[in-house]
Amino acid sequence: MEPLGLFWKTLSASTLLSSPTPLVKPTAAASPPDSLRRWLCLVVALVGPFLGVADLFIVNVSIPAIRAGLGATFAQIQLVVAGYGLAYAVCLITGGRLGDIFGRRRLFLLGMGSFTLVSVLCGFAPTANLLVFWRVVQGAAAALMFPQTLAYIQVLFTGAEKRAAFSAFGVALGLGSILGQMGGGFLVDANLLGFGWRAVFLINVPVGALAIWAASRLLPESRSGVARKLDLGGTALITLGLFLLCFPMVEGREQSWPAWAFVMLAAAIPALWAFYKFEQRKSARLGADAVLVEPALFQDRAFVAGLGVTVSYFAGHASMLFMLTLYFQLALHLTATQAGLALVPFSAFFLAGSSFSSKVSSRLGRGTLHLGAAISGLGLAMLLGLRLANVGVGFAFEAALALYGVGRGFMIGPLFNTVLGGIRHANAGAASGVLSTAQQIAHAIGVAVIGSIVISFLPPTPGPDDYAHGFGLTCVINLVLLALASALVLILPKEHATPPAAATAAVEAA
Repeated sequence: MEPLGLFWKTLSASTLLSSPTPLVKPTAAASPPDSLRRWLCLVVALVGPFLGVADLFIVNVSIPAIRAGLGATFAQIQLVVAGYGLAYAVCLITGGRLGDIFGRRRLFLLGMGSFTLVSVLCGFAPTANLLVFWRVVQGAAAALMFPQTLAYIQVLFTGAEKRAAFSAFGVALGLGSILGQMGGGFLVDANLLGFGWRAVFLINVPVGALAIWAASRLLPESRSGVARKLDLGGTALITLGLFLLCFPMVEGREQSWPAWAFVMLAAAIPALWAFYKFEQRKSARLGADAVLVEPALFQDRAFVAGLGVTVSYFAGHASMLFMLTLYFQLALHLTATQAGLALVPFSAFFLAGSSFSSKVSSRLGRGTLHLGAAISGLGLAMLLGLRLANVGVGFAFEAALALYGVGRGFMIGPLFNTVLGGIRHANAGAASGVLSTAQQIAHAIGVAVIGSIVISFLPPTPGPDDYAHGFGLTCVINLVLLALASALVLILPKEHATPPAAATAAVEAA
């Protein structure tokens, strides 16, 4: 129980109700300490999305050890992975709006504290069913802290600094996925302190405790300038609609798409429509500040088109990583470690692209998204050509993966900046939650829907050549999705930045 004691001492030292640290208004002429303070705040806030994404991946490589250690059934292990992602996707919008209402610093600390505590409970779970339950709670906790980071970028930065901050956000997502994939296997094999697979959860404790300590001292409080209450009716309807949409995508593929999966997907449409109409009526009656998601968000051209680009981008990316894993291990017969090493060029150049995307975006604006799509498309075309020529992993293959990675890196930061750049600061949390939810739904679509389409073309007992054909088909589908994303980018404004007066007013309110 020592980890629990350490956690509570840390959390009590940074009480969620403590007075928020003041923030000097950021302007172009701000003194160096003020600029440094903002970037330190960002580093702390980025721990939220880093841990949230890392825990999506870290468990995947630990599945065999968890199953053996707890004597879990295959269905239970599926829910250990799927339950986290499902709760994460369903709760993101509510988590963003709660930050708008009660304060983003408070919600970040609450989310980080809950995430850290539940990581301990996951690490010491005695049964598979309890591990499933705590993973669902952990996903909900991640959804509380994730959108606050995007909201902080909105209120702390403007202009070129905001572009750089979104690039840093992309780097944090990339690092989370990379370290989650590679670190999970290392922790299990190293068997640190005899914890075995439990270490993949317990590693969150020191990271979370440090983040709580730093956030309590550095993060300023930030909330909507208008006092409001949580929209309980809207929360219930959006939770129902997203559950009906996401659950069959998560579980349907694993169960060969039974009838109930299609019934739930069909029911999601009227449920989400009912949510939109409910919000529309309530907004007309009580004002936009009384609803969970302001309906006017969906009248913002950049926001709606950006959601389409986000779904196309992340659905293709998720399906690509999914099929690459199968291709490496089942077609090329690489070990899990070798497959991870084969992805290093993609990961490294993805981080490089994310790091430099703000500088490119300052010159090209939305053209950065087209450049990223073109470079990724070139990488995909090379991968498809190498596959058709039956060329395995080598210099040419790794070079193609590097092109694919740097192109993807060029897109993620500018995409979030363009989509969220013109949103009212009062709705920054809710808009961030909607965008993050679209990202998670796209991930489910990529793995479940696109993955199922590809696998449906394979024979009942596929061999190495069949998985190779499946990888080639995935490259083709990704090229189509990149073309779709590029077309939608044309709808986006060339520049969609927050007006300086609005940014100043928002920071003064914070």
